[in-house]
Amino acid sequence: MPKKIKEVTVQESAKEKKVLVKLAKKPSWSDAGILMKKGATEKEQQNQQMIIALSVAFDIPPQGITILADNPYINKQGLEFVFDKHRENKKWGYFISKPVELAKQASDTAVFVTKLFDANGVMIANGYGSANAANIKMSTIKVFLNEMAETRSQNRCLRKVLSPILYRTFIENIRSLNNEQRLVVAEAAKNFGAVTAEEIGASSDEEVKAESLLTEGEMKDIADFLQEIINAKDQAELTKIGERIKVGVKIKKFNTHQATVLREAWSGKSQKLAFK
Repeated sequence: MPKKIKEVTVQESAKEKKVLVKLAKKPSWSDAGILMKKGATEKEQQNQQMIIALSVAFDIPPQGITILADNPYINKQGLEFVFDKHRENKKWGYFISKPVELAKQASDTAVFVTKLFDANGVMIANGYGSANAANIKMSTIKVFLNEMAETRSQNRCLRKVLSPILYRTFIENIRSLNNEQRLVVAEAAKNFGAVTAEEIGASSDEEVKAESLLTEGEMKDIADFLQEIINAKDQAELTKIGERIKVGVKIKKFNTHQATVLREAWSGKSQKLAFK
């Protein structure tokens, strides 16, 4: 005969429930530590600590933070996370991005404007974003001037309404950290939120360094190849351009940094064609 199982209901006092809810909402420094990469270099560990510190302090996921040249930046994902989190409470509706000027070739400048509307359709903020070869450090996205200008306009628009929320959250959360943690956060948060990763336009320290070493003359020497990559209509055409670049590298027509820029631009275009 099977044993009877006695059901037991545990009741919590209102005070206990309040404490549990409060604790559940608090960001956890120790829990964020599971995101630490094993076998990381000393610099990678420092960057990871910085990301964890900012994630806890500003209450955004680590994926919403990008580190470029040792400086942390909130990125598009981080802004969208905060926007969605507060959308209902703030009665925000939607945002729309429109081109002011489209770039048709590498030498053009793309300009977009993004407008944020409340639930009643009233505009409450806007932001403009531009992109050209001079203000984009990341070679991969030089072929995506319009997309980059659109992203920058969205980020600038959202920052206007989200910056007060981010820093209010920071002030609230930093009180829950110990002195050592506060020092890490204070150092990391100096200019965090003042500009986004996409407005910087580089995805790694290597890309910033490689392109900063190109002189104006060196950029002009590869400008025609960059334009051909932009204009490539399919993968077959892009492959032929890639073969010519390989030959140029082999005969030392391009130096190491020029080759890096061309490879990144080729790779970016290839990815874009793959998703057409």
